[in-house]
Amino acid sequence: MSLFLQRRKAVSLAGYTLALGAALSAAPLLADDQELPSPEEIVARYIEALGGEEAIRAHSSRTVNGGVEIPAMGMSGQTTAYFIAPDKMIVKGEMPGMGENVQAYNGEIGWVENPMAGAQVLEGDMLDQMKRQARFYADLERADLFPQQTTAGEAEWDGQAAYQLDVVDVDGNEMSQYFAKETGLLIGAEGTQTTEMGAMEVAITIGDYEEFGGVLIATSTSTNLVSMAMEIIATIESVTFDDVDPSVFEPSEAIKALLPE
Repeated sequence: MSLFLQRRKAVSLAGYTLALGAALSAAPLLADDQELPSPEEIVARYIEALGGEEAIRAHSSRTVNGGVEIPAMGMSGQTTAYFIAPDKMIVKGEMPGMGENVQAYNGEIGWVENPMAGAQVLEGDMLDQMKRQARFYADLERADLFPQQTTAGEAEWDGQAAYQLDVVDVDGNEMSQYFAKETGLLIGAEGTQTTEMGAMEVAITIGDYEEFGGVLIATSTSTNLVSMAMEIIATIESVTFDDVDPSVFEPSEAIKALLPE
């Protein structure tokens, strides 16, 4: 693959890291002498660790500013993401010399735009995935997003003891998620991610939780694209709440031109 195509692919994938979260695979270790917590218990502890349902529902929009780095390609850039409850999201990223990359769902349509691939209205798996990523209260709606959840055992992820929760989403995609035994926080995940370039195996390490508006939010996400042997590092620099203008979700003229009359 040419350097140009590698850069194009990397820029397209980098935009997804703000809504996701990884490191190498972790093998489950079954507990010998203690009963494993149920999926409901793991999730309940996770919600409390974040600050609790009341704190999460206290906000109805947020603005997230951060950076994205692709070390193997010497690329870095800035990202801004806007979210409004219940399900609106737009992520804008820009890397020097590569232009702006946009991924969005406004409650009705999903789309992506970048200077090299142009404008695209999403359909099928990519649209479904964008809808899930846009869920403002996703942590509180896991039963809807993951109808099948099973405690697989104990595991080690990024040097931390964890419980492995194997989940299946509403589209049948399988993923393993890792919750730290000490804190209850989500620290990793691995599975298949649908992108503009097709389905890819990813491993995600999530960490450096900080409090914003009474809620803990992970400020670092390292995503390993297994098939490409490439790492994308996303960092969050600031989060503000209840300050998003709904007009930011208006599609561009290029996207509007692709919509049916």
